[in-house]
Order: sequence, then C-alpha cells, then structure tokens
Amino acid sequence: MALAISNTPELKAAVVHALENSPDDGSVLLASFHGAGGPFGDEVDPRIEIKDFGALPHEVSEECFATLKSEHAYKHPPEFEQAHRETLAHEAFLPAPKIVINDLRWKAKVDGILQRLNVQDVFDLRLPGLLLSRHGTPATAIYCNPSPEVAGTVVVVLPNTFNGGQVTTRHGRRQETFVVDSTSSSRYNYVAWLQDCFVGVTPIESGFRVALAYDIIRRVPAPPANSTQELSDLQQILQYWASNPQNTPKQLVYYLEDPFEVIGGVEEIPPMALSQMSFIRKAGEPLGFQSKIACLTYTVRGRVSGKEASTNPGDLLQVEHDIRDERMQLEDLRGPDGLPSSFSGHTKLPMTPEELLEYSPRELFDGETEKPEEAHQVAEGDVLASD
Repeated sequence: MALAISNTPELKAAVVHALENSPDDGSVLLASFHGAGGPFGDEVDPRIEIKDFGALPHEVSEECFATLKSEHAYKHPPEFEQAHRETLAHEAFLPAPKIVINDLRWKAKVDGILQRLNVQDVFDLRLPGLLLSRHGTPATAIYCNPSPEVAGTVVVVLPNTFNGGQVTTRHGRRQETFVVDSTSSSRYNYVAWLQDCFVGVTPIESGFRVALAYDIIRRVPAPPANSTQELSDLQQILQYWASNPQNTPKQLVYYLEDPFEVIGGVEEIPPMALSQMSFIRKAGEPLGFQSKIACLTYTVRGRVSGKEASTNPGDLLQVEHDIRDERMQLEDLRGPDGLPSSFSGHTKLPMTPEELLEYSPRELFDGETEKPEEAHQVAEGDVLASD
C-alpha cells in the first residue's frame, strides 16, 4: 500500500497512526511478570520414578548421582560437553521420557504456578526433564533468548538437602533474587522467569539440588512480531522522512499515556512503549533511525496559561498570558532495556514545539504550569523520541 505523504503535518499524522496501531511484539502479553518465585507447599509429593532405575530418593547420594549420570542422563554432543565441561561434570539432566510422576495431583499443583503468575489463560507447562546438580556446580549467568513457542521457564526445586543455588533474574531495571536451598522455609520452592531476560545462579556449595524444569509454552499462537504490512507502512513513512531532511523535523516526540511502574525506586518502561520501540527499531534501523525513552522538560519564562477563578463561585476560566520565552528539552534518555543511553553522544537534546506529536506543550502540561506570575516554570513528562 502506498502512503501519500507530502508535508510535515501528514508525516506527523502518519507516525501517530502507525504507533497507535502497531501490533504487539509480545511485550504486552508477557508483561504479567519478569521473575517470580517462592514456597510451593508440600501437601503433594510427585513420587518420582526413573525408568530402569526405580524411585528417586528424597536425599540423593554420591552413588545415586553417579549411576543416574552415567546410565540415564542425556548425552550432550561432544562440542557442547567440551565447551561446558566444568558445569556438566557436576550436573545430570534426565529427559522427560525417563521420568514417571506417580501422583496424578502433581500436574494440577504445578499448573497452579501459572495461576499465581496470572498467565493461565494463554500459557501451559511442558516438562523437558529433571536436573540434578551437586556441590561444586559453578555459578552461571545466561541470557534466555525469546522464541516463538517457549515464553519462559519454571523450575520446581524438590526436597533435598543442599546449600547455594540462589537464583537472580533481571529484565531491564527489574531484578529479583530467590533463595531455593534447604535453608528456605518450604520443602518445595519454585522460580519462574520469562525469556528475554538474564538469569544468574550462585554455586551449589554443598549437597544435591533436584529440580523439575518446565517450559512455559503458548496455548495460543504467538502474537505477530509486527506484521509485514504494518512494518512496510512504517518503513515508507520513515523513508519519506529520511529523504526530506530539509523540510521535516529532525526528531519527533510521542507522549506516553501509560504510567511507569516504580520498581525499587526506579521507573520501569511500560510494556506498550517497549513494543512500540521494537516496532520502530525493526522498521527504522536500516534507515538510521533510533528510538529512546526520555523525560520532556518544558520551561516557561513570563506568564503562562492556566485556570483562574471567575466571577461565579466555583467556576474556573481558561486564560492565556504573555510568554516571553519557552524551552523544551529531552533528558534522562534511556534505551529499551531501561538503562541510560544517548543520541550521538548527547544525553540531553533540545527540541521545538513543532517536534511534539499530537499536542502543543501547553496542552500537554496544562495544570502543571498554573502560576501566572512565576518567572520560571518547569513541567515534566515521559515521551518516546525518534530520530
């Protein structure tokens, strides 16, 4: 579809339309949690058996571990074994076909984790296998890549005496730490995290950790990662912008309506904004465009617009006052990971009212600059900036 854009107002209208109708890349759907965990209760024992071995003991011994590792564990390819030999020397992974769970109530209990996470309507759990880790297992830190099918991981730690193995998940500025060893208050513990996050695990200091590892899989197809047609439309918009630098704004700024969630005293980027940034990045990176989250500061010198009491008690009138000077600046630039960022080395960017989409500055900040006699008023708001 060819888009008819011939001037800046049409460009701005097209950008707003594209952002407001951008398909979700999964960020919104997966925003229910980033990392979660806690006690799992002990009213149901899965009573696990290993085929051709027998019942899995509640306290794994060195002899039991050695037998399971040598005779029943998954055999990794030689290249993988060589690259991860320090970790694999202390771990044994038993694939799901080797595992028998005898208590039929266990599945409903594990599915209850999805209810705790409030994602039970769109996700199911699938068991890849059981992981045994013994003392000497080193610390690990991995980035979990997103995939169309697997949305995350749930690890259920079973009763067994061990120390260490503390799990930390990090997604953007959100970080959670979970203690799952035998010093915790429950015989069973679980930890869950989404893909597209960093997961760190401290070393196993003593004993054996026994855990069932589940994939969080989609019950319905994944949302489109920004459909081809919509990406093509946005690319046409950005192509017009890039081809007319003399007649178009250097940057455009889009006001974010969604509130930021405060986590540990720090604002977390709203999922919809993350999805919009992903949309812009896919369409605009080949053309040299970038998108950032920023705080827009609006400084007014003189007398500003505001509301004043009328002659009728209780009524307010919208009035305009003379403004000698107004200045807008983008500050606290951040990337999609929520961390500080910059444009061409600049952490603060001046801007003009014409670069603000949809609103004039005084419409956007009405009610925040109400004192007409003040010589210097400042208002702030969070915005999505694209250049």
